[in-house]
Amino acid sequence: MKNKTIILHDTFLYKWWWERLILMMAKSLDADLASGFFSKWSFDLRKEWFKWKMISVSSEIFKKWFRHIKLKWWFLFNTSFLKQYDTVIFSGDSISAVRNCRQDTKKIYYCHTPPRYLYDLKDVYYKKVPLVLKPFFNILTYIFKKMYEYDISKMDLILTNSINTKNRIKKFLGIDSVVLYPPVDLSQFKYINQWDYYLSFARLSHAKRVDKIVEAFKQMPDKKLIVIYWENDPQKNEIFDIAEWYKNIQFITLPWNVWFTDYIGKCIASIYIPVDEDFWMSPVESMSAWKPVLWVNEWWLKETIIDKKTWILIQDWTDIDEIIKAVNYLSPDICLSMRDDCEKRAADFSLSNFEIKLNGLVYNDKK
Repeated sequence: MKNKTIILHDTFLYKWWWERLILMMAKSLDADLASGFFSKWSFDLRKEWFKWKMISVSSEIFKKWFRHIKLKWWFLFNTSFLKQYDTVIFSGDSISAVRNCRQDTKKIYYCHTPPRYLYDLKDVYYKKVPLVLKPFFNILTYIFKKMYEYDISKMDLILTNSINTKNRIKKFLGIDSVVLYPPVDLSQFKYINQWDYYLSFARLSHAKRVDKIVEAFKQMPDKKLIVIYWENDPQKNEIFDIAEWYKNIQFITLPWNVWFTDYIGKCIASIYIPVDEDFWMSPVESMSAWKPVLWVNEWWLKETIIDKKTWILIQDWTDIDEIIKAVNYLSPDICLSMRDDCEKRAADFSLSNFEIKLNGLVYNDKK
């Protein structure tokens, strides 16, 4: 009898890489898919050729903290359907539902990161909480941390997205995990041409440091930067103001990611310098289109580098001159010479490699 498998992801909220990852996992495993909710702003899974069962645990909600608390409740008390499954894979902040699995169910957790508001970034979140709510925040995070540590202890296998996150899991939870890098569907990203622009397609938020990239290009009026953004990006207005009057910096929003792969396929190189990133598909997508990446030498980014072959690393993201120097090094001719190495490195993150490893880990065999 075929193993009955389901993946439970916290929310399909937008079209980010983790939603895409979970979609590819479900298709690779012929698994049903459950989520806190499936937003209209995220992937239309049926149009993405997903043909298995879809289950919504709760209704759509966008207000962040209220959503977080509400979904914890629904994962605890509205996931009895998990008893029908032989294998359950948890993703995101959904693992409280592990309490509703059968005892003999194989329980796997794909950990993108231990909740940062409970561990390494707790102080950062605490400072943002209004004074009157700080006692409530302390009580809630204490309860959530105890719940998380109890729930993760019930897992048979923990997968994660990078050595950086693996080390974080070990540090805060004392638990071993297995690295399974998220894949990129290489067929979606192709070299098209080389136009006259560099590309940033990270969110406009402080953690992505797009403001630093914009500041650098203000000092390079002879070089063109295109910034792809989403309408709800938190630092959008601030970065727009920084770039005002600079004609070499252009902002483009692409509803539903239409033409997104074309912009990658035609750029000179992409630029990505985030803070303490666990894993992000953007640099691998860039390499898939044979485009090198300007990166900051931090955390998981260091796991995949072939410096001066597929990426250019900067050591200090606060130094605008370092960004300028790296962009000047990444001339059109240099970038063209890096095409073959980018293609070879991107192949390590191919969907086919991912499917083989995933099936071996989940079912202890190869598909």
